[in-house]
Amino acid sequence: MFKPAHLMSIALTALMAPLLSQYVARGGREKVERWLCGLAVLIVWFDPAYWLWEWMTYGKFHYASTLPLYLCSLFWMLLPVGVFSRPGFFKQMALAHVATVGLISGIMGFVFNYHLNAWPFVSFVAIRSLLYHFLMIFGALLLWMSGYYQPKVFDHWRAMIPVVILLIPSLVLHALYGYDYGYTAGGQGTAFTILSSVVAKPLFLLTIYVGLFLLIWVLFYRHLPLLFCKERK
Repeated sequence: MFKPAHLMSIALTALMAPLLSQYVARGGREKVERWLCGLAVLIVWFDPAYWLWEWMTYGKFHYASTLPLYLCSLFWMLLPVGVFSRPGFFKQMALAHVATVGLISGIMGFVFNYHLNAWPFVSFVAIRSLLYHFLMIFGALLLWMSGYYQPKVFDHWRAMIPVVILLIPSLVLHALYGYDYGYTAGGQGTAFTILSSVVAKPLFLLTIYVGLFLLIWVLFYRHLPLLFCKERK
């Protein structure tokens, strides 16, 4: 992590993701929808590609790290919902999540890519992970720049609903097997290990997820009420 190739890829992503998003957004609504549809179809194959690689490489699955129970996993699950579903609660929830939590997760996953601590930069695992997180950043930026995603009151709450749902199986698997999905074991191998090593686990999880909720409100929704109120019609 943070070796020359990684640092160069961070710089290129910081430049190319906004430029590409802006280029597509300027093409109009129809072009934006085509790109989002293509991205929604493409992105769902990244995890199956990894599962196939893992099976062919090791002859088995490593369930402690292979299941799609990461915050970043929600991107490929929810982008198709946001793109292909009819207008309504689920579409708005999916778009709110992808545009906010998805953007933050994409940036964090690209910058603090723990796979680069175990794999060379030019390897299937590293390239797949970096490309996936690049597409997360690009897709989220495209939603904002094109106006495809229109924020509404309560969207900071809607964006967190998939996170809460994800935490349920993550907590169960941690209790049964000690798995670290959703940082339930302290975010082993990530930057969050520093925090989890000095505070109790319940307080650590509360800090992480309340902090995430407040962060998306400050970054994306500070013009909207933080707490519940009657939505204006």
